[in-house]
Amino acid sequence: MTTALIIGGGIGGLTAAVALRRRGIDAHVYEAAPALRPVGKGIWVPTNAMQVLDRLGLAAAVRRAGWPLDRIQLRAADGRLLSDFDLRPVALKYGHTTVSIHRAELVRVLADALPPDALHLGRRCTAVEPDEGGVTVHFADGAAARGDVLVAADGIHTAVREQFFPRAALRYSGITCYRGVADLDLPAELARTCWEVWGGAARIGFSAVGPGQVYWFAPVTAPANSPLPAGADLAAELAGRYATFPDPIPAILRRTPSSDIIRTDLYDLTALRRWWQGRVVLLGDAAHAMTPNLGQGGAQAIEDAYVLADRLAAAPTPEQAFREYERLRRPKVRWVVNTAWRLGRLAHVRGRWPQALRNAAMRWTPGWVSARQFDQLYALNY
Repeated sequence: MTTALIIGGGIGGLTAAVALRRRGIDAHVYEAAPALRPVGKGIWVPTNAMQVLDRLGLAAAVRRAGWPLDRIQLRAADGRLLSDFDLRPVALKYGHTTVSIHRAELVRVLADALPPDALHLGRRCTAVEPDEGGVTVHFADGAAARGDVLVAADGIHTAVREQFFPRAALRYSGITCYRGVADLDLPAELARTCWEVWGGAARIGFSAVGPGQVYWFAPVTAPANSPLPAGADLAAELAGRYATFPDPIPAILRRTPSSDIIRTDLYDLTALRRWWQGRVVLLGDAAHAMTPNLGQGGAQAIEDAYVLADRLAAAPTPEQAFREYERLRRPKVRWVVNTAWRLGRLAHVRGRWPQALRNAAMRWTPGWVSARQFDQLYALNY
């Protein structure tokens, strides 16, 4: 039986382990942290990812743990509606809508699908030694593991990529992002709706992730590694910054515990010449980190995991499997990375007249154009 070592216990790594085991491959996940602590607060699991999870038998569990959405609305900072996308026809066409969920709940669902002996915590990878017959991984605690292939799913700052692709460069978007979960019941008309509101330097999006729980993200333009705002009450500071945005945004920010708010600078990864080398392959953010402007980072990792498992089970050699995996996945990933970058630039246009032109363009974009773009995201070619 083929043995796959997976570095990283996030969404991509766990999904890869589930998919590989469904294909008869002995997959093991090695996570540096002593417990599975997802980075981030909430996540949208869009239709494309839900289709993959359905194939793995996990879509129903994700729906139960999360909050299925009916609409995605884009608004200007003064509250005017710029676009309104109904997800119910999408659900009819593809069998699934977008599910808003706590990251911790999604990780729990994925981890629960694995046997206990497949998940190894407190194992920080320090070195990888590939050879013609397989790969040996060394960990900080002195332990080692041997497998036929290694899957690097340890995120945008992956140590494995640094070893095998040292020239890979990150690109800062000029945007930093605050995230949190508020204790709040949304009005009935917003209960199944994802809102995103565009200003200039700042924007914000939110949706429920469960009864009385609202996940939100607030991107603002800022230099990389900027210090946090002064003052002890970050929630109040953010509520003040977004005070002119439409209700219920200020209330959502005020009802978020300041100690639970996180902030991350947003980067993507310049395109790699190749995603694999010998018996080592990259997956998710390790291969193609993207800005979160399309809400597709986790989804693309989930797609990666499924295709990689399918190819490893079918191809005669790991190298051929990796080649096919990259061939199938690279075109869509390239489109998502580039589209997310451009959308982030558009969302943060500065100046009254440029914003007015942007808003007018969004309002008058035909519905069929938006539907075609969503089809590019949601359709699976495997």
